[in-house]
Amino acid sequence: MIIGNPPYAHFNQLFKEIAEKVRETIKTSEGDIYYAFIIKYINLLQDGGELVYIVPYHFLYNTYAKVVREHILNKGKIEMIIDLDEARLFSKASPETIIFKFRKGAFNLDNEKIKILRLKKINLTPHDIMVSAIKTLMDKKSDEVWDYNEIKHFTTSASWSTHWSSVSLQISQTHSIELGRIAKVGVGPVSGFDKAYCVSEDEFSALKNNQKALVKKFIKAKNCTRYITQGYCYYILIDDEINENELRDKYPNIYFKLLRYRDNLSSRYLSNGKSWFHWQGLRNYKFLLENLHRKRIYVPTLDRKPYNRFSLSDEYTLPASDVIFIQPHDDEDIFFLLGYLNSSSFREYYLSYGGRRGGRIAFTQRILNDIKIPLFTDNAKKEISDMVKHIINKIHFNPEIEKEEREIQRIIHRNAYSIMIE
Repeated sequence: MIIGNPPYAHFNQLFKEIAEKVRETIKTSEGDIYYAFIIKYINLLQDGGELVYIVPYHFLYNTYAKVVREHILNKGKIEMIIDLDEARLFSKASPETIIFKFRKGAFNLDNEKIKILRLKKINLTPHDIMVSAIKTLMDKKSDEVWDYNEIKHFTTSASWSTHWSSVSLQISQTHSIELGRIAKVGVGPVSGFDKAYCVSEDEFSALKNNQKALVKKFIKAKNCTRYITQGYCYYILIDDEINENELRDKYPNIYFKLLRYRDNLSSRYLSNGKSWFHWQGLRNYKFLLENLHRKRIYVPTLDRKPYNRFSLSDEYTLPASDVIFIQPHDDEDIFFLLGYLNSSSFREYYLSYGGRRGGRIAFTQRILNDIKIPLFTDNAKKEISDMVKHIINKIHFNPEIEKEEREIQRIIHRNAYSIMIE
């Protein structure tokens, strides 16, 4: 038996010699050192041996941890996962952690189950957490501290190919469609130093019209409320083709504003051909500009709210780096998607894909692109769309929308027959 708490550190934080060993083990430079520890110590076990590790939760769903998940399935099985949420187990750090128990050997994973404990009370001492966990495992039932469940073991099937989770809720492959097939899901430009590009209302008003053309309205996480965005932020956005002489001569106010931050901007990582005043990465830039006249949906990448904040924006807005955007291929789908994505049904389903960090839900481009949207009848889609339009009109005068949300949930339960709880 091996019991441990391996170090947690992203590849970029490692000394060069250690980083190279980690890269060789996990086959990527985008992972964490604890991925390598899991693989190494599984290899050290004999058949029947056990590995018990406390590690961050995100290896269950992180794209770059796929090699770890595959190694586990190839070498044995997981017998238990204790999901500790945001419980403070370490005196000087608060990673969202799990404890998992692995057993090495050849098993028919289709016949195996995993014991799952999910902590409900995070403010207990480590000792009380331990004592209560032992009791819950012995009783094999949920109590006031823990949720207890036994789920089917993860396999290499399509349902578990991109993620694992301590929640087992999945949508039938037959009666659903990936969000990425009906909408463009993406991230927005990243500046690398927002402070330099931020423009106040007064600064924007003082700019001449030709210089205002370099300033865009951005939606940040703080602008996302339930169903609609509230406000926006002004940011200078400079096309990569603009050179320094052109910026100084045609847009002097903007040039000298950025010049104050030249040292900070120059210290960022910039790809070849970029000057100090350019944005670090113009992600999805061409697509966003071509569709600037269309409404789109935004959602914070990380959120502690107990509900989803998928928000419909006005036209001529862009996504900041702390939100994900969703642009339906058919504009008529936008209100239906807004209603479904804000529903409690979708939130529970999304969490089954592992999209969380402790008590915060984590929306990522990859997970959102791959999640399944149940196939609704045209009448049901229209009902949800009409209800969402009613909610949006009502929000301006009355924030109480529980009745309308219950109606959307009723429509979902009536029509989304393809949601299967295993």
